Amino acid sequence: MRTRLLLLALLPLSCKPAPEPAASPAPLSGRGIFMARCIACHQPDGSGLAGICPPLENSPALSGPPENLIRILLLGMKGGIVRHGSAYSGIMPAWRFDLNDGQIADVINDLCLRWNPGAPAITGEMIRRIRDETASQKLFPTASDPEVSESPNSLPPRL
Repeated sequence: MRTRLLLLALLPLSCKPAPEPAASPAPLSGRGIFMARCIACHQPDGSGLAGICPPLENSPALSGPPENLIRILLLGMKGGIVRHGSAYSGIMPAWRFDLNDGQIADVINDLCLRWNPGAPAITGEMIRRIRDETASQKLFPTASDPEVSESPNSLPPRL
């Protein structure tokens, strides 16, 4: 009998509704995505890694047509560029499957805000258009491939 009374006394405690799930964290800003995914190679200050990853300051990718930079972020790119007399041979990851259109636009806008302040804003719609155009292209083209060339005239980037 005591066991039944104890169970009846505890019953209200066991029938509480489950707590609300924790709110999902706020989406990362372009700066937050850069800090989470890009700083290992590009470094927090954009200085890059000698011989592997070029610096972002004075980057033709940031000052050239935005479509080229969008393609680099979507498709990635593998080494073989020369900037300011230094050669770089690292691999830029393809973010096509990891970041959505708005996130890629946010990252590019953050990069341009810091290293090319006069650049026009990039929209998610621009990213969507290039994503559709590049859907059948190979990932990790070289810097001299026209689909990701850093230079405005699609020649291998040399500074």
